[in-house]
Formats: sequence, C-alpha cells, structure tokens
Amino acid sequence: MKKIFKITSIFIGSLSGLHLALAQDSTPNITGIWSTTETFFEHPYWTIEELFSCNCTSETYDHLHELLLPENDHLSAQEIEDSVDAYNDAAIEELFTQEQIDYLAAYDPADDPSIQCEKFGVIRTVLHNDPIFIQQGEAQTVILPEDLASDRVIYMDGRGHPENGQLSALGHSIGWYEGSTLVIDTVNISAAIADDTLNIHHADNARFIERYTPNEDGTRLRGQYTIIDPIMFLEPLTIERTRILTPEVDLLDAPCETISGEM
Repeated sequence: MKKIFKITSIFIGSLSGLHLALAQDSTPNITGIWSTTETFFEHPYWTIEELFSCNCTSETYDHLHELLLPENDHLSAQEIEDSVDAYNDAAIEELFTQEQIDYLAAYDPADDPSIQCEKFGVIRTVLHNDPIFIQQGEAQTVILPEDLASDRVIYMDGRGHPENGQLSALGHSIGWYEGSTLVIDTVNISAAIADDTLNIHHADNARFIERYTPNEDGTRLRGQYTIIDPIMFLEPLTIERTRILTPEVDLLDAPCETISGEM
C-alpha cells in the first residue's frame, strides 16, 4: 500500500508539469506503469510473438520468429516455450567465462540474499518480471518496482559518474535521451545475482546499460539491457524484453515474509 501512496504523491507533485515539458520538446513520454507477460498475460495489447517473450537475446527472438512460421503450426505452445527457453539458455551460456561456470557450480539457491529479505541489486531489479513505475523528470527519472526490487534514481542533469565511486547494490545511474530512446548507464555496481531465472551472476564493477524505446502510440516499451562484465562474461551480454503500458495496475508492496515463504 505504501508504494501506491508513493506513486500518488509523485503524480500530484509533478505530472502536470512533466506533460507540459514533454509536449514542448521531442522527449518521449514514458511515465506510467509498465508490465510484462509474466504479470499481465491476458492483456489484449500482446502479439502472439510477445506472448512467448522473455529476457532473451536477439538470436533467441530470431529463433522464436522461425518457430512461429506457418510450417511449424504443428508445434504446441508448450513446445514453443520450451524451445525458446532452451535456445536462450544455450545462447547465454556460450558467453560464460570459467569464473561464471565455477561460481554457478558452487552456488546454492538457498544462499539467495532475498530469502533473508535483502533487496535486489540494480540488474536483478531491472530484469525482474514484476511491473515498474517510471516517473520522468528534467533533473531525475525515478523507477519504482514491486516488493524486493529496489527503487531507483537516475540523474538526468548532465552529470557524469563520480571518480573512484564506492560500490553499492544499485550503483550510480545517469541517463539521457537519444531521439526517442531513454538511455541509462550504471556503474559502481557490487557483485550480486543478475537474474535468478536465467541463473546468471555478475562481479564487482559490472557496467549496466539500459535502453527504453516506446512504440509510436506509446503502448509498448522495448527494453534492451547490456551487462558488461569481463569477469563473468566473455563479451557483453545483451537481452531484450517488451513491456506494455498498464495504467490499471497498482504496484504491490507485499511483506517480505510472503515473498520468501517464511510466514
């Protein structure tokens, strides 16, 4: 409930001014609540291809497109989903360094810090499936997620990253616009789980670049996410996912006991 109050206060304080400012320049208006297929599967906006979407590489999406061709109409939805998941896992695993392989071999999911109510780091927060609320501003853009994902502040005032900045779970984020795309660059990130579904981790000082591009009518937001971490990945890992605008959704702020199963 406090998340809803937080969003309401932001809206009251700045939304009218924001819309006026955005109308006066070419900055895309992406303020709103955005959801994935995991939390709003039944929404009519989704295309068939998007219903099978995930945090996938571009090669995986090419594979999905082939699976949806007429000659593959004999495949069931479950077979398509399984094929996409297997292809995506293989594509990502090809980029693993030996350090990542060794880490995963020794990793016990019971050691996931979120079980002890520790907030997600920045990369896991972004790749998480739950809805997010984006509030644009001239000096800062705020992104609010649900539950254990972490609230974020992105500096939009032209500043750079601090020299010799301290490592933290959220790192230091700056943003700017490239045409209709919001670009966010985050550094000074401490080691953490990058995504529990993909089973990937990142080391200290990973760099994370996000690109958010709305479609023409503003109902879809294409996200492209790049992890630059030469310790865990042989080359930068880029994955993509589309969200849809869902103003009818309220962000939830469930107690940690519910999430971790400790009630």
